[in-house]
Amino acid sequence: MGVKLRENIKKTGAKSYFLDITANGKRYKEYLSIHSVPKPRTKADFEANRQSKDLAESIRAKRELELQAQDYNITPTFKKTIDFVAYYENYVTDYPHKDLRIVKYSKKWFVDYLESKGIKTIKPKQLDENLCRGYLEFMQKSLNGETPYNYFSKFKRVVNQAIKDKIMAENPTAGITAVRDQGLKKDILSYKEIELLGKTYCGNKDVKRAFLFSLFSGLRWCDVSELTFKNIDSANGVLIFSQAKTKHSSKNSSVRMDLSPMLLKLIGKPGKVTDKVFILPSHTGALKSLKAWVKLAEIPKNITWHCARHSFAVNLLGEVKTDVKTVASLLGHSGLKYVEVYTRAIDEKKAQALNGLPEITF
Repeated sequence: MGVKLRENIKKTGAKSYFLDITANGKRYKEYLSIHSVPKPRTKADFEANRQSKDLAESIRAKRELELQAQDYNITPTFKKTIDFVAYYENYVTDYPHKDLRIVKYSKKWFVDYLESKGIKTIKPKQLDENLCRGYLEFMQKSLNGETPYNYFSKFKRVVNQAIKDKIMAENPTAGITAVRDQGLKKDILSYKEIELLGKTYCGNKDVKRAFLFSLFSGLRWCDVSELTFKNIDSANGVLIFSQAKTKHSSKNSSVRMDLSPMLLKLIGKPGKVTDKVFILPSHTGALKSLKAWVKLAEIPKNITWHCARHSFAVNLLGEVKTDVKTVASLLGHSGLKYVEVYTRAIDEKKAQALNGLPEITF
């Protein structure tokens, strides 16, 4: 535990004071709105700067006393006045799970929303229901599918953690329900398009292999990018892994899948158990290669990595005529409700096909 006085030097040369507070293994920043006179020349300037630093130091000493008061279950004042954006950033930095990318972008969109309203910093007590609802609506206007729901769900977790850390007394998101989009908004690749991709050159061979692997297995990016030869039972032709997305929230996160000849071919020669099956760049880098590859194949669709999982499910249901229960099992879902979105996509395709039939006169 401790409170240190820090300073930022602006382009003008003025110093801006803030407190760097460590409590219970976490760091907080409290900006004091105390600034020095840039490039002091007169005696009055130097005196004003001395008084500013003394004031900042007195606040530091006060916060240190409040921090010690925690031992008596008293909530320190600094926790109520810290910058919530800085707290959010610390939450992202310390986040231990593999869905970190979603948490990062939830924070990015929150900051973008605040900036759209001319807000740079915000205290926890200023975070009310209207502001939280506005953040959700801001995302819903710009993002598609389940993305707003996913980002807002992570935001709510940050708020709940802030309440546990005594940063906030009440939950401003309690009365807000983010509705999960029930439609399938992502583009689907047909088997003909997948065959076309297979014949088309891709700048990164491992991106090509990994994406095709996802198209024929339904694996998410977070799983295929971490796949090692330890997950491959070559003797029995079986893939065994735990889904990163549901590892900490579902008893059915473990998946066992028979490896088809196509999947075995994409895996290639066995390596050390600790070696990754696919040597991939970052998610951003892989997506860039994927976009270029799809464009080169002249497929006019907005394809992301998650489209592979959707394509896998829809093609099994529509082309292979696989039953819903089997598809749910292959996707690693314990129930059928998550597969319903794919069956609706099949129904939409059927409706489009019927509506596309030519009219005749009689």
